[in-house]
Amino acid sequence: MPVDMFDIMIVRFSIHSIVFGIFATFYKHYNVFDTNGQPLACILNILMSIGTNFTYLAALYFIPLSDLNTIRYTYIVWAAILSIIFLKERFRIVNGISLFLTILGLILATKPHFFIKTLGHIFDRAPSSSSILIPTTTTTLTTTIVATTMTSSSYYYYLGIGFAFLSALAKATQLIARKQLLTTKQPHSVMNFQYTSVALLASLIYSIIRRFWQPEPYPWKWMGIAGSIIGFFRLLSVILFAKALKRENVQVIAIIASLDIVFAVLLQYIFFRQTKSLIFYLGASLIVISAIMLSVDRHSTNEQKRKTQINHDGNHQINNNV
Repeated sequence: MPVDMFDIMIVRFSIHSIVFGIFATFYKHYNVFDTNGQPLACILNILMSIGTNFTYLAALYFIPLSDLNTIRYTYIVWAAILSIIFLKERFRIVNGISLFLTILGLILATKPHFFIKTLGHIFDRAPSSSSILIPTTTTTLTTTIVATTMTSSSYYYYLGIGFAFLSALAKATQLIARKQLLTTKQPHSVMNFQYTSVALLASLIYSIIRRFWQPEPYPWKWMGIAGSIIGFFRLLSVILFAKALKRENVQVIAIIASLDIVFAVLLQYIFFRQTKSLIFYLGASLIVISAIMLSVDRHSTNEQKRKTQINHDGNHQINNNV
């Protein structure tokens, strides 16, 4: 695509800022600059929302979409760990198991070539001494070129993994901040407007600074088309997610979100004919399993609390009648 993704984000965040601003201000009559007494949580929500989006885009330049979505999906586990640290939630055995599965899944999903190479060395027979003692200039040159290429590609790949991991951590921190804001009844539309408007400003600043180093005209056509399409579908996903939250438990929705990995793998194969190794699928499965474990555990805990509260209210009502 002949356009920088961050230029496209200018159009996307412009659309979102306008839509969320109009909805919150004129339809719901909210004060879009109100923090509900939680200024630090608002700032953290804005910064982490921008961070998770921008690092996601940065990672997309270096690693396949399936790898990126797999790593980013670990945010559910990191959010559970951060809740223990900052929200003083109790550490449970399921947290430890999920963390272990996530780390193991990350290793398998992001280093499949390492494991394939290791297994190959184990099962391959060692070369004979005669084959070792016949070096040639051509072989040496070829080996050097291949090694240099692998080192370069490996560097960029792990750079992408780093960005993807930062995106997952930022997403987890964003969830913690939003959870804190929801305790004060901060509307989602206000939170989204605050984040998208600042993200728009950040995208513009980055775009202007980049053109000081690489002067080039703005590709308005691509920006308009791609930005509008991405903005529309992203806005649609936000609306559908909000509708889903009103009708279904958030833990169930989190499990369904794991389909992002499946869709990424399918799209990669359909458009680019890229396939993944079985080790990658094993790692991705472990990550999804860890998230499902946490989601099911949280759902069970919430159900127990709800039933306990109902029983308590019923007993209290009976005592009052007596």
